[in-house]
Amino acid sequence: MASNTAASRTLGGVRLLRGLDPTALAELARRADTLTVEAGAYLFRRGDAAHELYVVQSGRLRVLVEGDDGPRIARELGPGEAVGELALLTGSSRSASVQAVRDTELLAIDADLFDALLIDDLAFSRLLVRELAGQLQASRGIDAPSTRPRVFSIVPLAPHVDADALAMALERELRRFGTVDGLRGGESADGPGAALARAEAACDAVLLVAGGDPQWNAFCRTQADRTVLVADATTAPADAQGCDLVLLAPMPPGATRRWLDETRPAAHHLVYDVAFDVGAARVARRLAGRSLGVVLSGGGARGLAHIGAIAALSDAGFDIDRIGGCSIGALIAGMAALGLDADQIRDRCREELVQKSPFNDWTLPRVSLIRSRKAERMLERIFGELQVEELPRPFFTVSADLVSSSTVVHRTGSLVEAVSASMSIPGLAPPRARGPHLLIDGGVLNNLPVDLMHESREGPVVAIDVVRRLDLETGVTRRLPPIMETMTRATVLGSVERAERNRALATLVICPDLRGVGLRQFSVLDQAIAAGRAAAEAALREDGEALRASLHSSPA
Repeated sequence: MASNTAASRTLGGVRLLRGLDPTALAELARRADTLTVEAGAYLFRRGDAAHELYVVQSGRLRVLVEGDDGPRIARELGPGEAVGELALLTGSSRSASVQAVRDTELLAIDADLFDALLIDDLAFSRLLVRELAGQLQASRGIDAPSTRPRVFSIVPLAPHVDADALAMALERELRRFGTVDGLRGGESADGPGAALARAEAACDAVLLVAGGDPQWNAFCRTQADRTVLVADATTAPADAQGCDLVLLAPMPPGATRRWLDETRPAAHHLVYDVAFDVGAARVARRLAGRSLGVVLSGGGARGLAHIGAIAALSDAGFDIDRIGGCSIGALIAGMAALGLDADQIRDRCREELVQKSPFNDWTLPRVSLIRSRKAERMLERIFGELQVEELPRPFFTVSADLVSSSTVVHRTGSLVEAVSASMSIPGLAPPRARGPHLLIDGGVLNNLPVDLMHESREGPVVAIDVVRRLDLETGVTRRLPPIMETMTRATVLGSVERAERNRALATLVICPDLRGVGLRQFSVLDQAIAAGRAAAEAALREDGEALRASLHSSPA
């Protein structure tokens, strides 16, 4: 049997049981059993017979439902929340599986006791029905419930790695979003589980910082919502599957890719020693789901407007933590991911796109209209031998595979190749051969790839779309566009509907008015930049506070 006082306090806070009178609640607490489920173990699985209702006293559970791509997290449950009541009410088997995120203590109320409450207390029955109806109504239309992580483990992968310095920097940044407690073992005489339960009840976020104690380190590894493994250039790769991997940079050439290939982390972060606090703060925002992602569409010369939009976001105080793009958006995003500011990107574009005209090396059109050698040399001058995975900001581009008719997402490998493939407009430029694949401009399938940024759920996304208004100019006569204009427009036609869906995923959408700017008219650089800035400033005046709130408000 459970401790009567503790059980009464827990049950009294459960919304599902709020209709019980004090006498019935005390009797329920007296007869409830205590059950402990270790982190990673299942409380029950889909299809199991239902005999009990459970209430979380400490720890955390996740509810898993079967989807087309396997189990997905439907919701997470913390102290004071109940699970399993629907199966008891309907007499059916379990409709979902429930797994412990960390060591979890539960109160178990058996089916006979629950049925007796429903029969003996009609007021409770009515309130229970209302509560369940309210839950059903609230769940309608919710695509993916919030499962924001609250407990983070920071684990060094070698004794010499200074994980404590990273933990302190993470803690400073996380305090911007709410209360934070850091546990390093030995804080409580009643054990680490009790210390964690108290810290989680009192704070919005908890950091478990591993050190020299093997038992404490094992506890840190099993009890977190997200485990952060920390390594440096001298650390041997170790299993990081399902974890976040922080590499204290600089790393030797090729080392980051080797880590990713050998360890398969859920996400990786580079924190450079010359900008340690900046990098650590970005890690914290990504872990907390408070990082700003920006996605730049394709659109030929109209994509120069991205520079003005980026400048406006920066002037408004927004730090871009993640960035991705398609076609010309991949080029601009790549320079931003390098750390170039808007003025530096503008100067590079003026030199490379306006003065050197990289898209005019015409050839006999057997494969394409241009050889793309000038464009390739341009990308080599801008990006050199850099690899995508070595950039200080997470970055991706998209291309389309002519062989498989599928989208290819570039998150690793040569930065030149990632941008070049994304910019290979079919017919204008030759496809890029990559193993068995032939890669062309990603705008064919996904010109505004917000979905690829949104799926990580690391924070809000700003979409900058420069082709939403691809209208021919109207007048007395309507001229047919030149061949390259037609090819550029045709490239994005197949992804129009997907782009519309992707705009709905963004917290803020910026659509510059670029009428009068031709898709190959790079000479109007300043006009396009001004249009991008004006559109971004207007969007921020209207919806900037909502974007700011999604980045800075305390976790729910």
